[in-house]
Amino acid sequence: MKLTDATVRDLPLPENGNRLVYDDQLKGFAARVTAAGSRSFVIVYWNREGKQRRYTIGKHPAWTTTAARAEAKRLKQAVSRGEDPMAEIHAARTARKARMEVEAVHVETFAEAVADYIAREQRGRRQNATAGEVERVLLKACRSWQHLPVAEIGARDVRKLLEALRDGDDGNRPRPYLANRVFAYLRTFFAWCAEPGIEKLTASPMIGLRRPWEGEEHRERHYNNDELRALWQAAGTIGGTAGAFLKLLMLTGKRKALLAAMRWEEIDDNGLWSPTMGNKRKKSTKRRHAIPLPRLARQIIKSQRAAVDSSPYVFPGRRRGSTIDPGTPLQARIKAESGVADFFFHGCRHTLETRLAELGVAPHVRDMLLDHAPARGAGAGYDHHHYGPEMLDALERWAGHIEKLLTPAEVLPLRAATERRGAIGSPIAGGGEIARLPARR
Repeated sequence: MKLTDATVRDLPLPENGNRLVYDDQLKGFAARVTAAGSRSFVIVYWNREGKQRRYTIGKHPAWTTTAARAEAKRLKQAVSRGEDPMAEIHAARTARKARMEVEAVHVETFAEAVADYIAREQRGRRQNATAGEVERVLLKACRSWQHLPVAEIGARDVRKLLEALRDGDDGNRPRPYLANRVFAYLRTFFAWCAEPGIEKLTASPMIGLRRPWEGEEHRERHYNNDELRALWQAAGTIGGTAGAFLKLLMLTGKRKALLAAMRWEEIDDNGLWSPTMGNKRKKSTKRRHAIPLPRLARQIIKSQRAAVDSSPYVFPGRRRGSTIDPGTPLQARIKAESGVADFFFHGCRHTLETRLAELGVAPHVRDMLLDHAPARGAGAGYDHHHYGPEMLDALERWAGHIEKLLTPAEVLPLRAATERRGAIGSPIAGGGEIARLPARR
């Protein structure tokens, strides 16, 4: 049949599927009609491999019979030259699919970027014990960003968030200190995102932004006797690992992250605690001096040994292999139980420093207990004495002061056992086992 516009238009429909009606004028040129009434022009040919191909030229009446026949002639000439029109179509489809897959690459959200930052930077490179607290603060303070692409968060978004934290919004009270804290965390996080090799961002949105609040002052808070009694009683009410942690924090004045990471292997049979230095170099003002634990601290640790003997940590967390998180939730609980509304963990260090001074403890001994570089001028480099007896005496006097504020039952549930020797070894006496303290670091 010679195909014309009229004959193509009048072709009868098949009962189902489709059928081809070939043109008498050009071999391989045909009209295709479907049961649904669609009509189009095709060319059927054999490629070099001998496979039959069917190439669709276009639909009728958008394509006239004359135009379709001319296109069919052009395609037959291409086939005679060894070309394969359908192969070109497949190649184009493959390229388009590849482009679509590239365009559909997963866009990293803020929450995903934070998780990557915590794992690779905070826990990986820095080995920060407070990595969990950093993650918690970022995700909670920036919860409206969690599902946003991290690359789309700009300076305006950051400023709006920080000012809302500072001034309060949606019924939330103003939290200027938190605003400054989140600013510091975000500045480090976004700078990491823009680093070479990370390249989640082309540039940090924090560039040029200033702290949201300039009224922050250095906290000089320390706790009086009534507050010390309330805090110790709160530790007893809280109980468990958290309560023991707070008591030991009050007795030693150690940094909360360092105390949280205390391991059983770091405490010898004589109650000498030698914190592990770890793989990273510490700043000169953040040292880790070995200290002799006072009798009361050793008794608290003994009770922990019975409760968490399977963990390598004295103060384990909820997950296996983790440590207690001395973060905001625990701080809030201590505030509620003690009634000390402005309690903060670092205040225990201020308190120990102040009270040891009142007890007549020398400044360089206080520095060693609080892991500071002893401020002794040039003479510090010539002094190789470990000051073990002096540190033990200072901490025993401090523990004795706290005991005087409490009833015997409040001091320790196992109060009767404090009179027995060998809680974690024999109590340390000046000039005895303490003489084998490691050199100061």
